[in-house]
Order: sequence, then C-alpha cells, then structure tokens
Amino acid sequence: MTTTPDHARAIGQWRDLLGDDAVTSDQDGLDALLRNTTAYGPRSIVAALRPDSVDDVITVVRIARETGVPLYPYSTGKNWGLGSRVPPRDGCALLDLGKLNRIREVNEKHHYAIIEPGVTQQQLGEYLRERGLRLLLNVTGSSPKSSVLGNAIERGTGFRNHRTEDVRGVEVVLGTGDLVRTGYWGNDDNIREAHHYKYGMGPYLDGLFTQSNYGVVTSAVVNLVPAQEAMRMLMFTFPDPRLADAIDTVSGLFRDRTLRSIVHVFNDKRILTMSASTESATWTGVTAIDGSAAYVAFAREELTAALAPLGGAVTFFSQEDMAGADPMVDGMFRVHSGESNSVFMNGLYQTLGDGSDVADPDDLDATRYGMLACMPFLPADGPVVTEAVELVEKVCAQYDLVPAIALNPVDANALESVINVYFDTTDAAQVRNAHACSAALHRALYEDGFRFYRVDIANMAYLTGQDTPVWAAGELLKNALDPDHVIAPGRYGRL
Repeated sequence: MTTTPDHARAIGQWRDLLGDDAVTSDQDGLDALLRNTTAYGPRSIVAALRPDSVDDVITVVRIARETGVPLYPYSTGKNWGLGSRVPPRDGCALLDLGKLNRIREVNEKHHYAIIEPGVTQQQLGEYLRERGLRLLLNVTGSSPKSSVLGNAIERGTGFRNHRTEDVRGVEVVLGTGDLVRTGYWGNDDNIREAHHYKYGMGPYLDGLFTQSNYGVVTSAVVNLVPAQEAMRMLMFTFPDPRLADAIDTVSGLFRDRTLRSIVHVFNDKRILTMSASTESATWTGVTAIDGSAAYVAFAREELTAALAPLGGAVTFFSQEDMAGADPMVDGMFRVHSGESNSVFMNGLYQTLGDGSDVADPDDLDATRYGMLACMPFLPADGPVVTEAVELVEKVCAQYDLVPAIALNPVDANALESVINVYFDTTDAAQVRNAHACSAALHRALYEDGFRFYRVDIANMAYLTGQDTPVWAAGELLKNALDPDHVIAPGRYGRL
C-alpha cells in the first residue's frame, strides 16, 4: 500500500487526462463542494474530479494507485442526512460521477434499464414517459435530481421495494483498475439475453458492490415496474396506542400476499410538514395496490376489513381524486405512480420556515436547513417496533428535538426506518445539539439490540467498531479487490 501520497503528481496527471475544467483543486471550490446539510466538516480534500466516460474512470483509478491518493466516488452527491459528498476521512480526491449520465438501454419486455451513475430519477422517468413505455420507476422520496444508481448501491428504499433488489447487475472499476461486469453480463457478446437471471453462475457478486468500497460502480442494470391495469393508493391512519397492532396487521397482510409493495408509515411530525392541513393522525400509512382491476377490487375489500379496526380512516385514491387534493396526498400518489416529485423536499423546507429563502430546492446542501438521519432496520414485530419508537422519542426529548419518523415494512419479517432530526445549520448551538442527539440515538439503539442498514459518516466508525469478525472479512475482500486502498477508505469499513 502506498504510504506517501503524491498530491501534485496525481493532480497533474488527472488534469492531463480530464482537462482543467474537469479538475478542481482551489480551496474555495473544494469548500463549496463539501458544504452539507448534516453540517459535518471540515475535511482536507486534494481535488475534485469529473470524468465523463468509463475509460476515464479506469485511468483515474490507475493514477490513484500509482500516486497513493485515494478517491471518494459519488453519483450526484445527494446522500442527504448521511454526509452528502463528504468522505469519512481526510486526504481523498472527490470523484464526481455526475457526467456519466447515459441511459444505455431500456428493455420493455424484460422491464429493465441500463444506466450510469449520473442518471437521475427525473431523467429516467421522463425517458420512460416520453417514449410511451408501460414501465414505472421505483422512485424514492428524495429529490427528482438524485441518482437512481447511487441510491440503489447505498441500499436506499423506493416506494415499491428496497432499491438494492432492483439491481440485476453492475459494471464496476475495481481498485486494481480492472473493469468487471457481474452475472451473465460479463464480456460475453454471444448470449441471447444477459439480464433475465441476475445471479448468473458462480459467486453472486452484485452485493459486494453495494454499500462497500471495493470499486467504482460505473453502470448498473436496474429493474423497472411493469405498469398494471389498475392502481390505487391506500392511505390509512391510526392513533399511537395502536402502533403495535398496526405493524402486526401489516406483517400479516404481507404474509398472505394481500400487500405486495412497501408500506410507509409516517408519524405526524413528518406528515404535517408536507400537508396543507394543521391536523394529522399520529400515524399515517401509505402504499400502492396495483394489478388487474379484479385483484385491486378484491384487495380493497380485504385491506379495509383488516385496517379499519385500527381506529382510523382507510381511504383509496385514484388519479381522478388528485384534482384539488392536499399537496401531501398528491405528492404521495405521484411517487407511488412512479413519478418523482418534491413533496418531501418541500416538507423539509417547512421545518424552519416556508422555504422562501431557498434558491434551488434540489440543492439542500447550499441551504441553512439541516437534517440528520438515523436508520435502524427492525423486525416487523409490533411490540418490538413500539419499544424502538419509544426509545427514539425518549432520546430525542433529552435534546429537545421531535423526530420525524418513517416506519417502512418491506415484507412480513422486516421493517426499515428513517428517523430524521432537523436543525438550522447557521446556529452553532443547534448543530452541536443535533449531532449529539444523533450519536446518542445510534448508541442507545445499538446497545438495546437494534441494528442499522445505513449510517452517516460521523457514526460509521462507531458501528464498524462492532461485530469485528464481519468487518475483518470485509477487509480481506478489500485487500483483494482494492489492494492499495484507494477507493473510499473508511466507507462502510474500518478506518
């Protein structure tokens, strides 16, 4: 492993390769890139690089190996709440993959797209609609300008299913500088269809390149959702004392296959930021019900019978109901229909004001609106989930913060959650308080037996310091695939 990074030589070679306009090394430019909604920093950064081809990425990685200057790749930099573009450690060059923004292929019959890291939710959604393809994107609640691929390999979640499950194959530049494609994709041109069976033969490699630092993913095959004959959005509410019952009911509905898409269950803190109303039930659940018209009618009866006893409203929305609908309801319907929109971003800007001071709603890092995310993965067990929520609320109350909570059952067994705390990044006292709360949340949940599926850069070292045999095995893979440790050191690995 190179022990003496040669910054000047690396920057010079990168400039020769990419051109002066694609390399930033002045401090003001780097500081602007490192500004983040989490208010983490400062970091010492060598340069920022913007390649626009896979061949350039390969050469960038090889230069990093030769000079010992590590790279920190990102797609569009919107890993909000977890660190944005900021690396876990000093001394990296930022590798901005936003100019790799090609939609290489869309296959309607087998419902997939081959995309590069810079392809955004908005770009891919518009591509599908403009061509009249009966395919939908499994969108997230983030900005329409966020990366589809970046969120998938970070193991984010859409409104239909866990985004990692959408990945059918990856193209990755290893830390050695070698290009690899997984599954049947490989480099075999003599194949009828490469993406009908994502596992291929031999070791299943896709998972190695999600939430890891073994290489730079330059393209992925992502699943798309075939449009169905009928779609309704289910929204149901219930009071706080029925939380355990609601989770157990939803788990049962997944078990008997009445529910087939992720259910998002939001607390009132999160709902009220998005709604035109000033009143909300303590908990609101939302999901998509689609299929044949007969199936949707059947599911509607089954779901109403199961959810009405929770003590709240059970409502089904169609496209016709969106005329004049509450902004929250309209935004929710659109994401379940595969159309990314800014309902969640607009809601975030309601936390400190009305958002009138925001120049670009899709550039959260440039605003004063601070957000941190704590993301435990919970068993879909009502009493256990209730205990976790009570612990979260207790810890946040110690810091005079009210968490915005989303509890998202993904199937009969598991529930991912997103716990956000908001603060003003221009207020030093609020920043310190929010950071302390986030650290306390991660430690309290971990010590109480809960585990996480994503983590911010500040708490990453704490979590990678636990379960050491797992992380030790990861280091063996790191040494094999990135022997000089030039890809994102410290990202989901021990520093």
